[in-house]
Amino acid sequence: MVDIVELDKVRNLDAFLKKLAERGFQVEAGAHVVLEDHSELGLYKVYKNSTLVAYVVAHYITQYYKAVLSEAESDSEFLKKLLEIKHSGERWSAPVNPVYLLTYTSDLSEVISSYEDDYPTREAAELVEVYRSRNPNYRLIPRVVVARLKEG
Repeated sequence: MVDIVELDKVRNLDAFLKKLAERGFQVEAGAHVVLEDHSELGLYKVYKNSTLVAYVVAHYITQYYKAVLSEAESDSEFLKKLLEIKHSGERWSAPVNPVYLLTYTSDLSEVISSYEDDYPTREAAELVEVYRSRNPNYRLIPRVVVARLKEG
């Protein structure tokens, strides 16, 4: 049986995945897609002693969302902005929805019961709010993936 846990206090996806690894879980990146609204949807497999114990479903934005807001007037300007961001060394992933954890064991309960973090940067927090205001149906996006994993 699978339990679905909604983690609404994860604001720094990278820190959350790192915390799982620090607690002895192996985290493997799975399917990933950049959506039309420039947000991203990622699936992560979580293992303990080579046994799959959970899936993490995360809907998030990264530092590259700044390029979307730059109002570049051409594809080449947009690409230039993306490359500037890439070479800046800045790297973060901030969920725009709760992170969903589909667990097959209680091994994760200690890690997730009180997990809370903060946005990786102040700008990330602001960009999450901008994303949400520009995409009013954002809450619907991860539900399909969660439902498919639960049934499958």
